Amino acid sequence: MNCLRVLRISQQSSKNCYIPSQQQYRAFKRLIENESKKIGRKPKQKKGDVVEANFEPSSLEHFQVRFREDVKVPLRKLFKPFAFACVVTGSSFAGAAIWQYEGMRSKAISRALGQFNFFNTEKAGEFRQQIHQWFSGLLGTQKVVLGIVALNVGVFALWRLPFMQMFMVKWFSANPAANAVCIPMVLSTFSHYSLWHLAVNMYVLWTFSHSMERLFGKEQFLAMYMSAGVWSSFSSHLLKVLTSKYNPSLGASGAIMAVLGSTCFQYPDARLAIVFLPFFTFSAGTALKVLIGIESLGVVMRWAFFDHAAHLSGLLFGCYYAGDGYKRLWGNRIKMLEKWHEFREKPGKV
Repeated sequence: MNCLRVLRISQQSSKNCYIPSQQQYRAFKRLIENESKKIGRKPKQKKGDVVEANFEPSSLEHFQVRFREDVKVPLRKLFKPFAFACVVTGSSFAGAAIWQYEGMRSKAISRALGQFNFFNTEKAGEFRQQIHQWFSGLLGTQKVVLGIVALNVGVFALWRLPFMQMFMVKWFSANPAANAVCIPMVLSTFSHYSLWHLAVNMYVLWTFSHSMERLFGKEQFLAMYMSAGVWSSFSSHLLKVLTSKYNPSLGASGAIMAVLGSTCFQYPDARLAIVFLPFFTFSAGTALKVLIGIESLGVVMRWAFFDHAAHLSGLLFGCYYAGDGYKRLWGNRIKMLEKWHEFREKPGKV
């Protein structure tokens, strides 16, 4: 009896089963074979792939690389990096203007609600209170500079990891012959391979943070810094294409040169000194002229220890911005902020 019941169930289930046709079976088989080939297929190789990097200390801002094949970059390939630099500049100043607007709006709201204390801002522990008191006493630009320093230190730590180095070469060093060209123009501004290079750049940036507060304020300073960094990278690209030397570059020197250039242009009579020679002082105007002369000579003579094209571009950008650029880039933000204000005042916006 049980055997007959099992037989009937098996017959009913066989009638309900779907049996594909021979044509459908062949199509399914071809699909499986194609997917199997894709899994075993190697990724497509490109000329701009870096297969080897030499980090010998022959230069602080360059290092030697070997590409998969010989590369030659025509000038027309620089149009995309040029457009990217324009977009980064516009986005930086637009974002900085919105940041300034939101900060002023937040302060206005805080003043209106000043009599109410909703949150307890007192830090637990004496050490935390001292850190909070010290950080609260910093200028706005100094706080931004501390963030830049922390980011640079973090990127430097990634360079120390052997399994990360080829990734860092691709994304955190600027090279017009590489497959990734645009994004590294920004990321390389926060990238240092040499500890000495990192320490000197961050010290100089911190030294000029106080003057940047007086000149620009934290929002405008950050926009200028980002813009100078990306245009310094583009100038480095241009010289490399013209000379057919495609060694990657990295470092914040171009952006820091813009900080130095804008300060020296605005305060030419200020007295400066070298950290190792504090007794030897000179005017900021003289330092600016000497630096422009040295960097120009380095570009003409093709000195390789520094990226002189990036340095010269940074200095000139800083002078232009302090002289007239801030009127065009920062002074015309009012119309954009009016539209942003209308957007923020719409019902439902907080």
